[in-house]
Amino acid sequence: MSIRIHELAKKHNMEGRDMLALLKERGYVAADTKSVSSTVSKIYIEEIDKEFAAKAAPVQAAAPAEHPAPAAPAPAAEPSRARMPVGIFVKTAQDVAREQARRLLLGSYRSIWSSPEVAATAALSRDVTDIVARTLAES
Repeated sequence: MSIRIHELAKKHNMEGRDMLALLKERGYVAADTKSVSSTVSKIYIEEIDKEFAAKAAPVQAAAPAEHPAPAAPAPAAEPSRARMPVGIFVKTAQDVAREQARRLLLGSYRSIWSSPEVAATAALSRDVTDIVARTLAES
């Protein structure tokens, strides 16, 4: 059985690209492997699991000895946030409200501008604007 590189990375709290680099370094995957969606053989999965288990055991054994139990409970930490891909854009509630207000405003302007009288005035205004722009560009 085999699993995908990104699944193995998630299992060991690593980034997929870091796990891919580690596997390439060890020769567990081909050097031309470019995607974390590629698979890793069960033999190599077991080797990685053993290595990470060996690294985690001394850290867990040393952790209680280094830190005595606190007398009072620690204040609540900030809730953990999900890791998001680079470049992702999340809108705030204010952004959503601002966009809704803008759509309502534009909708009312569109209904005003759709009348024939206003449309003719707007066309004349665009013509005048074009003439002024060309004149300024020529001078």
